[in-house]
Amino acid sequence: MEMESSTSSPNVTNFSTDAELPEENIFYLARAMCITCLSLTFILGILGNGLVIWITGFKMKKTMTTIWFLNLGISDFSFCLFLPLHITEAVLWGNWPFGQIICMGRYFTMGLNQCASLLFLTTISIDRCICVLYPIRSRSNRTSRLATIISVIIWLLSVALSFPNFFFTDIINYNNFSLCFLRNGSWDNITTIHEEMFILNFPAMVISDFVFTFLIPFPIIIVCYGLIAFRVRKNKRIPESSRTLKIILITVLCFFFCWVLYHLLPIIDIAGLYIEWPHKFLLYAFADCLAFSNSCLNPVIYVFVGRDFKESLKKSIPFLLESTFREKTDPPDILEGNNIL
Repeated sequence: MEMESSTSSPNVTNFSTDAELPEENIFYLARAMCITCLSLTFILGILGNGLVIWITGFKMKKTMTTIWFLNLGISDFSFCLFLPLHITEAVLWGNWPFGQIICMGRYFTMGLNQCASLLFLTTISIDRCICVLYPIRSRSNRTSRLATIISVIIWLLSVALSFPNFFFTDIINYNNFSLCFLRNGSWDNITTIHEEMFILNFPAMVISDFVFTFLIPFPIIIVCYGLIAFRVRKNKRIPESSRTLKIILITVLCFFFCWVLYHLLPIIDIAGLYIEWPHKFLLYAFADCLAFSNSCLNPVIYVFVGRDFKESLKKSIPFLLESTFREKTDPPDILEGNNIL
């Protein structure tokens, strides 16, 4: 899975001495927005996802539910570790001082995070749907061993889909300016750094990425939650789990809204729809901020959606996270590890 260069390097600028003040203000606004957003995402993402990993990985008994959210936390935490590179790039107006190898690792991690997060969210949705439609049969099959095997398969698939980023990543040098980007188009005739550099993408690459990361998985997720809603409404005897359903649904919606603009902008470019420069530059910067911020949102959702807000103010965050991942149900076998979250 390859990330488009059109949204991955929003901070590249080439100011001219005769640039108009409004245009310069847009570039400064985009730069300040990226630095602020990425810094907050890094702080919240490292602390929040680190806490999720600690609780689901070391404090709680291994169940299918805790293994799903543990892997989600690992995916987001690993991505946040690379955010200081993006912040430095923004501070330097898009200049990349870290070299080719780290540039390759940066785009590989971006693709891995997006792919793994989406696959785990899709798996959680399918698992949740099966639990509601077949509660008795699924209870005996929802083991931590099965969840571990599925998680390993998801990670291997994510690595395979993200691995091509190593081969397409490149650095271009221009007047002591280094740009780290994905070589998604032909760059042989590039002589200046300008807006065309952000829209040269292979249409097949952009469309395939959009199809495999949105058009295929999100209808599956929507169908799963549609079946859940229909079954719960039809059968009032299904165990109460509205809190859990709300957590997963909001997590999926946040992932969708954070990444949809990131994918739509390259589609707009290859469709030939014109967005005025430098407003396009600001729009790309905003798309990156939204996409990157998703890596710190899940722990916030677990705490403030998982429990009543007043309770969140009274209890410690570790306690709230642990109680969020544990469903309160009566049957003892559910309490012992087969809880349906």
